[in-house]
Amino acid sequence: MGRTIERTKDSADKLIDGARDVVLDIADRAERSVETTADSAAASVTEHAHDAGDYVRDNAKTASRGAHRRVADAAGAATRTVTRAQKEFSRAATATTDHVVDRPLTSMILAGVSGFLLGMLVCWRRE
Repeated sequence: MGRTIERTKDSADKLIDGARDVVLDIADRAERSVETTADSAAASVTEHAHDAGDYVRDNAKTASRGAHRRVADAAGAATRTVTRAQKEFSRAATATTDHVVDRPLTSMILAGVSGFLLGMLVCWRRE
């Protein structure tokens, strides 16, 4: 289960990185496009394009870091939940085993009665 969480986290990280790369690529293309079409009279437009590209890059990196942090937090929470569930299951299994060892006859009678009632329920539903 822990490996599944780690693979899911890695997939989310890759997706976030891919989205960031796409945004950065678009910003670079837009910047180059403005640079190639701008003439000497449009120097201020080019400067604004550089500023806009820097702004987009900075925000994309900030968003990426935040998303990575949230994915890591979610993976940690999932791992803690799985660990807690495994401990609870182990505790319940140990308690059941102890009960059966301490009271074998009672456990056999209870299992027999439960099986009989379950069989009756299944047969009754078929009719």
